[in-house]
Parts: sequence; structure tokens; C-alpha cells
Amino acid sequence: MLFTAVKVAAFSALAAQASAKTIRIDVGKDGLAFSPDSVTAANGDMLEYHFYKQHSVAMGDFANGCRPAAQGGFFSGVMRTSGNGENDQVFQVMVNNTNPMAFYCTVASHCQSGMVGVVNPSSTDSLDEYKSTAKSASTNQAPPAVFGGRMVQGSATSPSGASGTASGAQPTKSGAASHMQASLGGIGAAALGFAAFLM
Repeated sequence: MLFTAVKVAAFSALAAQASAKTIRIDVGKDGLAFSPDSVTAANGDMLEYHFYKQHSVAMGDFANGCRPAAQGGFFSGVMRTSGNGENDQVFQVMVNNTNPMAFYCTVASHCQSGMVGVVNPSSTDSLDEYKSTAKSASTNQAPPAVFGGRMVQGSATSPSGASGTASGAQPTKSGAASHMQASLGGIGAAALGFAAFLM
């Protein structure tokens, strides 16, 4: 009976990992914009921010445009990219719930100029509402330090379902983490091997 429960738990964890996806968001590739600026993400999905020029991304507060979230959140720090290409580092944030979440660029007045985005918009916490709140913000504030995600070596195409760390209330320091690029196939094979061993 115990072995059956362990097998079910192992297969459930594997299924959850396999269904997670990586959502690429370009930061400043097309001027003062996130592209896309509105996305739908499930619990466990990874937001992957790819930087161009000099920009940042921080989780915002729907009620106070261009200000960091009052609780939890994330901040990439300002990413300085030379030339017109993509920075070789990407910022990954794992979605840990499906609540609406605003994000913005903390550089200069980029936020007030419309460089904002929303994850899981609702009728009250929408992209248009946040853009309006941001446009009327008197200042653009940045958190004091990088937190809430991981900075990893980027690539032209990101693997689907890359693992990472939390958004929301579980901040972590940044750092290169090549293990974050582990494929789900390798993780899945290990989980299946363990489950088969338990049979």
C-alpha cells in the first residue's frame, strides 16, 4: 500500500513538471515595451525575461503604478546590454500561483512611458488598468536589490519547462546556475527509474 502511494506521488510530480512551460518575454527588444506584455501562466510555469539595451523587470503593485509589490515579488536589477543584441543573461521567475501580477521596468521613466506588463490579467487587474496607473505615477521606484528569481546564462532558444525559483514570497539571490537548464527528459527519466525501482 505504501509503495502504491509513493508511485502515485512520483507520477503526479512528473506530470506536473511535464506540463510546466517556459514563457519568453523580451524586455526592450521593440523599444520601451515588454513583448508580449500580457501573458497567461499556470502554477509552475517559468517566466523568462530576455533583455535588450538597458532595462530591468520588477513585480509591481496594481494600486500603485511603477512601485514594487508590497509583498513578495521579484527584481532583476538593471541589465546593461551593449549593442543592439540580446544580453547573454536571462532572468527566470517561477509562477507560484495564478493571481494577476503586474511587472514594469524600473529604469528612468520607462514605466510611465508604458513599459509594463501583466501576468494572468483579470477584469479589474488588467494591462490597460495598470498602464493607466503607471502613466500617472509621479516616480519610478526600484527595489534595493536583486531578488525573487534567478539570473542564468541565456541561449537563442530556451528549453521548455526549465526549472527555477519562485516569484511572489520566496526570494532568492541571483547567480549563474547551469543546472537550471536540465531537461525535463532527464528529470523525468530519473523519476520513472525511481518509481520502477519501488515496484
